[in-house]
Amino acid sequence: ATAEPIELDLLVAPGEAGEEEGERPLRALWREQLLGVCAIDGEGDAAPTRAEYALQALSLPWKLLVAAACPPAGWRGGVPTFFATLLLVGACTTVISDLASILGCILAIPDPTTAVTLVAIGTSVPDTFASMIAAVNEPTADASITNVMGSNSANVFLGLGLPWTFAALYWAAAGPTDSWAAAYPDVAARMEPGVAVYVVYGGDLGFSVGMFVLVSLVGTCVLLWRRFALGAELGGDRELKWKSAAGFVGMWVAYTLVVCGKFAGAY
Repeated sequence: ATAEPIELDLLVAPGEAGEEEGERPLRALWREQLLGVCAIDGEGDAAPTRAEYALQALSLPWKLLVAAACPPAGWRGGVPTFFATLLLVGACTTVISDLASILGCILAIPDPTTAVTLVAIGTSVPDTFASMIAAVNEPTADASITNVMGSNSANVFLGLGLPWTFAALYWAAAGPTDSWAAAYPDVAARMEPGVAVYVVYGGDLGFSVGMFVLVSLVGTCVLLWRRFALGAELGGDRELKWKSAAGFVGMWVAYTLVVCGKFAGAY
């Protein structure tokens, strides 16, 4: 009698801790992920439209980059995918920030204005599409709204909190240097000898945050009104749906213009 040949996938070690019985090889999952982003399907059983073909052509390089860099979500419970996605988002955010700073320098645009326009748009567009997909595919608006809330919370608490915490710990341990004293002479004059702190000047940050809170309250009131008057935060009557969308876009435009005017010293 002859033994049947045993096929081993070199990318997934058999018997590895955490591997479930019957789990598909990583190579097969990754291949399906790459082929899946290349496929284009129309809505329902309809054939893809020209707009869908154009959108696929524009987004395909980025889809392939993400599909090649991130392990499949069905492997190891999605944990490797989660951390790989975080690293990829961080890298993309760094590139967007640097490109926006360079463009602002070339066009003589102040850094705060660049941050509240170019950087904000570049880092928020993925959240917008994620919320749109969630709103279309989910029966409720919970996923799309909580995605926006969670994304902004992560930006504030992690995107700002972690770097500022590390910087504060570094300067507390390193102590003052000649370059630090020259950059912040007013702060250095108030500090005890041998003590340094991480300095971030607020500038017009208080005004910007105040305007953001005001606009956020207005947006929340609109959502609550839709909840109690229409029974749903999203969707509904076509005319009212477009009016709500126009109102939210108008609030963003108004906030951006007011804050940029403050940054430019117009008032």
